[in-house]
Amino acid sequence: MSLPQEIISGFTFEKDNPTWKAILMLLDASIEAEAADALSKDNKGEDRAWHSGRTASLISFKDIIINTRNEVLADIGKPPEQYDSGEIG
Repeated sequence: MSLPQEIISGFTFEKDNPTWKAILMLLDASIEAEAADALSKDNKGEDRAWHSGRTASLISFKDIIINTRNEVLADIGKPPEQYDSGEIG
Protein backbone atom coordinates (compact mmCIF):
# COMPACT_ATOMS: atom_id res chain seq x y z
CA MET A 1 0.00 0.00 0.00
CA SER A 2 1.27 3.44 -0.85
CA LEU A 3 1.03 5.76 2.12
CA PRO A 4 0.87 9.57 1.97
CA GLN A 5 4.14 11.33 2.77
CA GLU A 6 2.61 12.87 5.91
CA ILE A 7 1.95 9.39 7.35
CA ILE A 8 5.40 8.15 6.35
CA SER A 9 7.02 11.18 8.00
CA GLY A 10 4.85 10.84 11.09
CA PHE A 11 5.69 7.17 11.60
CA THR A 12 9.43 7.51 10.88
CA PHE A 13 10.99 7.96 14.29
CA GLU A 14 13.60 6.23 16.37
CA LYS A 15 12.75 3.22 18.46
CA ASP A 16 11.74 4.00 22.07
CA ASN A 17 10.15 7.31 21.09
CA PRO A 18 8.48 8.67 24.26
CA THR A 19 5.44 10.00 22.40
CA TRP A 20 4.85 6.60 20.73
CA LYS A 21 5.18 4.86 24.08
CA ALA A 22 2.73 7.31 25.66
CA ILE A 23 0.19 6.76 22.87
CA LEU A 24 0.38 2.98 23.26
CA MET A 25 0.11 3.26 27.06
CA LEU A 26 -2.94 5.51 26.73
CA LEU A 27 -4.58 3.11 24.29
CA ASP A 28 -3.87 0.13 26.56
CA ALA A 29 -5.34 1.95 29.58
CA SER A 30 -8.42 2.95 27.57
CA ILE A 31 -8.90 -0.59 26.28
CA GLU A 32 -8.62 -1.97 29.80
CA ALA A 33 -11.09 0.59 31.20
CA GLU A 34 -13.68 -0.03 28.46
CA ALA A 35 -13.38 -3.80 28.85
CA ALA A 36 -13.85 -3.47 32.61
CA ASP A 37 -16.96 -1.33 32.05
CA ALA A 38 -18.33 -3.91 29.59
CA LEU A 39 -17.92 -6.63 32.22
CA SER A 40 -19.18 -4.57 35.16
CA LYS A 41 -22.24 -5.85 37.02
CA ASP A 42 -23.47 -2.26 37.06
CA ASN A 43 -23.95 -2.22 33.28
CA LYS A 44 -26.74 -4.01 31.51
CA GLY A 45 -27.72 -4.77 27.90
CA GLU A 46 -27.03 -1.89 25.58
CA ASP A 47 -24.44 -0.40 27.95
CA ARG A 48 -22.42 -3.61 27.77
CA ALA A 49 -22.72 -3.57 23.98
CA TRP A 50 -21.64 0.08 23.93
CA HIS A 51 -18.50 -0.56 25.99
CA SER A 52 -17.73 -3.75 24.08
CA GLY A 53 -17.91 -1.84 20.81
CA ARG A 54 -15.62 0.88 22.16
CA THR A 55 -13.16 -1.79 23.33
CA ALA A 56 -13.15 -3.42 19.90
CA SER A 57 -12.70 -0.05 18.18
CA LEU A 58 -9.74 0.89 20.37
CA ILE A 59 -8.10 -2.50 19.74
CA SER A 60 -8.62 -2.06 16.00
CA PHE A 61 -7.17 1.45 16.07
CA LYS A 62 -4.13 0.23 18.00
CA ASP A 63 -3.63 -2.55 15.44
CA ILE A 64 -3.87 -0.02 12.61
CA ILE A 65 -1.21 2.31 14.01
CA ILE A 66 1.15 -0.55 14.93
CA ASN A 67 0.75 -2.13 11.49
CA THR A 68 1.24 1.26 9.81
CA ARG A 69 4.40 1.86 11.86
CA ASN A 70 5.77 -1.54 10.84
CA GLU A 71 4.86 -0.95 7.19
CA VAL A 72 6.75 2.36 7.22
CA LEU A 73 9.73 0.66 8.87
CA ALA A 74 9.71 -2.06 6.19
CA ASP A 75 9.58 0.57 3.44
CA ILE A 76 12.72 2.23 4.80
CA GLY A 77 14.52 -1.09 5.21
CA LYS A 78 14.19 -1.53 8.97
CA PRO A 79 12.82 -4.60 10.76
CA PRO A 80 9.36 -4.46 12.32
CA GLU A 81 9.10 -3.70 16.01
CA GLN A 82 7.82 -6.38 18.36
CA TYR A 83 5.38 -5.66 21.15
CA ASP A 84 5.05 -7.60 24.40
CA SER A 85 2.41 -10.31 24.21
CA GLY A 86 1.29 -9.14 27.64
CA GLU A 87 0.01 -5.88 26.19
CA ILE A 88 -3.72 -5.57 25.84
CA GLY A 89 -4.98 -5.46 22.29
